[in-house]
Amino acid sequence: MSLSSSISRSSTLWLVLTLLALGLWLSCTPRAEAQGTKGRDKVEKLSPAEREWLEKESKALRDLSPEEQQRIRKNLRRWMQLPEAQRTQLRERWQEWQQLPPEQRQRLKQRYEEFQRLPPEERQRLREAWRRASPEERQRLLEEVRNRRDAGPERPASGEGR
Repeated sequence: MSLSSSISRSSTLWLVLTLLALGLWLSCTPRAEAQGTKGRDKVEKLSPAEREWLEKESKALRDLSPEEQQRIRKNLRRWMQLPEAQRTQLRERWQEWQQLPPEQRQRLKQRYEEFQRLPPEERQRLREAWRRASPEERQRLLEEVRNRRDAGPERPASGEGR
């Protein structure tokens, strides 16, 4: 279940409230109970509608499998450890992603999945080549990929063309 599916608010508000919900959820562990009422103070400052939404999302988190809860906790900890500048950049990228047309998002997801299916060594080789490339070279590489994709499914057999 996607937590964002029922949210009609801006992406930033959704992200902030989700992080707040996750933070409060993490604070429900026995270790965090000794930390005081920091989370409750934040909740008390929310509007009634935001509190209702937060309760709903917190319940959705509690209803997840233990494995999924652990994955979310791990991601939240990683998020909290990021420098603020990087979190800001990620929020901006998320907003850009949300503004893309659904067809374009689907194409990008498919390309990502194709990339993930490559052997790890090939993915690493491509990442390194991308990092070394100048902006002009990156543009040329993107055009080559588009041309190959538009040309059809013909691809050289392993070892050919290298």
